[in-house]
Amino acid sequence: MEMLFIFSIIALIFFTAERIDPARTQPVFRRGIFTDGIYTVTSILVRVLVNGYLFVMISQLGETFFPAYLIGVLSGQPILVQSVAIIVLLDMFFYVMHRLKHRWQWWWRLHETHHSSQDLDWFSSVRFHPLEKVLDRTIYLLPLLFLGASKEALLVLATVDAMVASFSHSNLNWRIGPFIYIFVGPEMHRWHHSSDPKRRECNYGNNLSIFDWMFGTAYLTQENPTSFGLDDSRYPEGNMIKQFIYAFRPIPSPEKDESQSREIKTGKSH
Repeated sequence: MEMLFIFSIIALIFFTAERIDPARTQPVFRRGIFTDGIYTVTSILVRVLVNGYLFVMISQLGETFFPAYLIGVLSGQPILVQSVAIIVLLDMFFYVMHRLKHRWQWWWRLHETHHSSQDLDWFSSVRFHPLEKVLDRTIYLLPLLFLGASKEALLVLATVDAMVASFSHSNLNWRIGPFIYIFVGPEMHRWHHSSDPKRRECNYGNNLSIFDWMFGTAYLTQENPTSFGLDDSRYPEGNMIKQFIYAFRPIPSPEKDESQSREIKTGKSH
């Protein structure tokens, strides 16, 4: 209930802000908004399922197979210390995972759902293939098991995740100045959602931009992308069921995949 209240406040803030100072002109009921509403429900169900059942199972396995001094290293620490520790550590995990999603074809097939929004705004941040969400939550539970963060610290993490995700995807004409070297802002993240497949290979951070700056994947400019989404004209925009199934299409050979890409770009595909 606490997170539902927090999400509602965040939604109200960014919905209002986008009406006041939008970066681009686009309708309130833009393409895919109803599909994203369904993704919101599935994301909540995945979070409840994974946190409620898988976390218990992983915790029991950890307590059985690992020495006690490795479990719960943050227990008893101040909430601020716990919160900062899990935000930084999980962002590092996210950064590595995110780069692999763009490199490994099978993982990209799941992750491309998140990139399919052609009109980027705060609400498009909820669009994730359910299986990608399950995999992400499962991997995230592993460091959380060893850290032993309190419920209060996890609530801080969830709030920061929701706030930064909504802001970085938002259709806002805002820039965060020098804070962009620490946090992810829309001026960076919207480039990651560019429809240009070469241009989107940057800015992989979740809440923090520090790992992008450290490892040379940061991209920042005064300009904005001209379009968002995928460079695949076959992608079933606006239909969650078809999007779910499309992720499991056969993976072509490199030669065939390159040929199909040329066809899509030249408009020769049928």
